[in-house]
Amino acid sequence: MKPEVTDLGALILFTDNLETVVKFYTAIGTPLELEEHGDNRLHYACKLGQTHFAIFESSSGAAAEFRSGGSSLTGFTVNSLEDALEASKSMKTEIIQGPTEYPWGWRALMKDPDGRVLELFQRPTV
Repeated sequence: MKPEVTDLGALILFTDNLETVVKFYTAIGTPLELEEHGDNRLHYACKLGQTHFAIFESSSGAAAEFRSGGSSLTGFTVNSLEDALEASKSMKTEIIQGPTEYPWGWRALMKDPDGRVLELFQRPTV
């Protein structure tokens, strides 16, 4: 039987700037909560649809340059792109691409506090 990926199970971020990164992702609407699973590794996590999203503290490091080898682009669906962008302004977020309409909805690209590029996406209302 040929293997087939059927869903995204988890998205885990590592940061040496935990408080700021958690504040950023909370500001744009992720319902992060403090967790610990008996291994003494406190982290913040939540369920986004069927995907487990978590942020762990790590040693120093940097995100790969956008669109370079080793980089990735994470997309988050939001209920209001305008509100998420407004909330991110308090974090002095770098907006790479402002709200742009596509056939599948509105999209903006920004960097999180660690320099990871992410897409915020609002589906069209039907």
